Amino acid sequence: MSIILKTENLKAFYILKYLGEERVIKAVNGINLEIPENEIYGIAGESGCGKSTLLKVLLATLDPPLKHIDGSLYYNFDNNFIDVLRSPKEELKKFRWKFISYIPQGSMHVLNPVKKVKDTFLEFLESHVKEKDKKDYLELSIEHLRELGLSPETLEAYPHQLSGGMRQRVVIALSTLLHPQIILADEPTTALDVVAQRAVIQLLKRIQNTLQNTIIIVTHDMGIHAQITTKMAIMYAGKIVESASTKEIFKNPLHPYTKYLIQSLPHIGDKEPREGIQGSPPSLISLPPGCAFHPRCPYAQPICKSEEPTLKEVSSEHKVACFIAS
Repeated sequence: MSIILKTENLKAFYILKYLGEERVIKAVNGINLEIPENEIYGIAGESGCGKSTLLKVLLATLDPPLKHIDGSLYYNFDNNFIDVLRSPKEELKKFRWKFISYIPQGSMHVLNPVKKVKDTFLEFLESHVKEKDKKDYLELSIEHLRELGLSPETLEAYPHQLSGGMRQRVVIALSTLLHPQIILADEPTTALDVVAQRAVIQLLKRIQNTLQNTIIIVTHDMGIHAQITTKMAIMYAGKIVESASTKEIFKNPLHPYTKYLIQSLPHIGDKEPREGIQGSPPSLISLPPGCAFHPRCPYAQPICKSEEPTLKEVSSEHKVACFIAS
């Protein structure tokens, strides 16, 4: 299967000035990824591990204080790998929304509260699709909503007239209006009830089946990954610590951090308290030596405290960065 997006030793840090001192937050710290075509790929991890920042970098939106430090990001565009972060900004515009799009967190911050949904869709199309009149834009919007199983009547509503779940689905529809080959979804089910979460998950699956594209979804919720993703990576302290098919991750987790994430999931009928991970994620300003997880790991050995493990393949398409597991 072809690779649609890949990174090589990708590093992007937040560089801040605080009381005259420079502080460096190592949010994306040496990421190597290969994302296949026609997959729903998940990235999991606790809050503060760098997941959302990684999506910003994959979209090539590095605004200060976020800065590209090292490594490469490649899009497979027309069977040619484009070195995105070293391309001119004008060149990048042709990729946005048509080749790669972004579903942000917080739908209320995306939709203009004083405009109908229809107006937001029309403005978007006017910016990205040239030489059409408003009637064509409206027909395109209606057709797209029908493709996704959403009512065209939604276009006549204001954002406050829609439920949180419906607003999120409208934002997803807007982000996929130009049928992009890659969709980056940042916590698309956050702050939604379970019914709305299910509707969003079903919509994302429908989009992937319809467009045969690639969705990269970031969420801390392992239950969401189990329902929707086909392959996934576990992220901790700005690095990938394990990657495999979703089925393999849940069946045979190798990294201690992955095991804890799975053990924290509730089970039907289980009345015992869930087992959480002791401690907190490390500061990305001052990472511990060796493996960043060693202060919280019950299996840590002396080598874990002095040397940093690299991501190694332990079986077919299953990689882990752990001295104990590998």
